Amino acid sequence: MTKANPTLDIAILTHNHKDFIKQCLESVLCQKTNYSFRIIVLDDCSYDGTSEILNDISITNPEIIELIINKQNIGPLESAIKLAAYVNAKYLCFLDGDDYWYNENKIQTQLDFLENNPDYAGCFHDAKIVQANQSEDAQFMKRTQDQWKTYSQFNKYSSDFMPWALIERNIIPTASLIFRNKDIVGFLKKYSASEFSLSWALHLEIIKGSKFKYFNETWSVYNDHPQGISKKYDIVDFKFNNIKILESLLLDKVWDYHKPEIYKSICNEYRLILKSKKELSKPLKDYKKSLKEYEKHLNLANKADLKQLKDDYYYVRDNGMVE
Repeated sequence: MTKANPTLDIAILTHNHKDFIKQCLESVLCQKTNYSFRIIVLDDCSYDGTSEILNDISITNPEIIELIINKQNIGPLESAIKLAAYVNAKYLCFLDGDDYWYNENKIQTQLDFLENNPDYAGCFHDAKIVQANQSEDAQFMKRTQDQWKTYSQFNKYSSDFMPWALIERNIIPTASLIFRNKDIVGFLKKYSASEFSLSWALHLEIIKGSKFKYFNETWSVYNDHPQGISKKYDIVDFKFNNIKILESLLLDKVWDYHKPEIYKSICNEYRLILKSKKELSKPLKDYKKSLKEYEKHLNLANKADLKQLKDDYYYVRDNGMVE
């Protein structure tokens, strides 16, 4: 474990995580591995005591922890850009300051796999969901995951996790993924959608043209609480933002083969919007505008699906991929 030339950079973004940040850092510090790693923590101007906890821990672990304190709050996206500029290791992972790991062999297992399997862009695992506190906030209660115990209960994972599975909104727990370093800063600077689907958009960028390995084990914890960024926005805003991210994939040649899945995912987002209370409360003429967009993308999905099947004829047949 050293700051100099680490094999893995662990980038932690935190803001007002006083109740969580110590456990987060300790879960990394207790890792048993023969790989060198560095912890880079960016605190986005916390005012609840998080910064003081970070200072205490970093002072006792100066050889491994690099601490960055924003003097002003700049938000998750700008903080992510700033944090990503510090990483330069062969492998990278992001960890939110309110989550933690609970397998002390996580780094060793995941890096062993990536070292021996260069055709995978990254690898991840399941995550346990913990209700960090109770709340009567109506917006939080709509978005809480209290009906689930793990991510795998409401996402479909397979040992070889392919790009189309991520397009279909099978969400990867942020704390679980370790991946090969690439131009994260360049991607983040070009990112034009809202910050609350940032992790999903980043994972799409990492997996494109490749695949992930999935370990069917729960090695990290997601703390579900009202202050989480995903709980602060209306669900319809999320859906429109997801559509914007999916539409951006259509402009990237690497995603051309997956256009049917992209259009189908856009349709799923529109369908959920059309069934929402917010959309159904609109005048009929405004509702029909969204309905028309849904219809347009249904047609595009069908057209792309037929094209893919025609293009696949020789490839599927000649490579023995017939069912």
